[in-house]
Amino acid sequence: MAQVARVLYLRLGDNAQQTMFSDIYKDTISQIDKTYGSIELKDAAAAQAILSSEPPKAILVVDGGLSWPKYTALQVQLARYVQAGGTVVFCCLFSSFIRPPNADRLWHNFGLPWTSGDYHRSTFYLSQGTNLLFGNQRTTACDKEYSMKAVHVKGATTDSKIYVPLKQSQVESAVFPPVAVDQSQSPAVWAKKGNGWLGYIGDVNDEDGSQRLLTVMLGK
Repeated sequence: MAQVARVLYLRLGDNAQQTMFSDIYKDTISQIDKTYGSIELKDAAAAQAILSSEPPKAILVVDGGLSWPKYTALQVQLARYVQAGGTVVFCCLFSSFIRPPNADRLWHNFGLPWTSGDYHRSTFYLSQGTNLLFGNQRTTACDKEYSMKAVHVKGATTDSKIYVPLKQSQVESAVFPPVAVDQSQSPAVWAKKGNGWLGYIGDVNDEDGSQRLLTVMLGK
């Protein structure tokens, strides 16, 4: 029997993030563990040791801890892991607990021109070029459209954007009047870096569509 591919959850956030992740994402964790097998790490030194000895199939950065400046060395090591063929996905609580200056520094360390974007809810649509990134079969598993409240990224290339607004898209809010959505930003991105891939899901509410997108990013 082939060895089940491993997924590593990187959890470097504070106690509040640890508790929230366990409460909100327990079903997601269970499904991924059942499909791939997974381990979780709450220690940067342990993560660096695994990256140096037996890198996993994919690493999920599930809270904002990695963005702190004290983890710069680990950020650089993860960037090398991606370049060598690994997959890193920033998801779950990451977008809820990251400050723009830390985010911009993090993306720079991964060699990306991204910066922090807007935070709002709108309905987003699957980009027409997604099948070129995932292939036709995996793309069919993605929702064609769904509403999410998300922290966006600026500076992503057009061909790396998974979900995008339409020209008529507006911010969805029960409090504020509808305004046009910035067409240049995206709440979900899949970027090729060297031989590997880097994913970002900015959804802050664990929408069903985001769960399916994460599964697609992990592949088989």
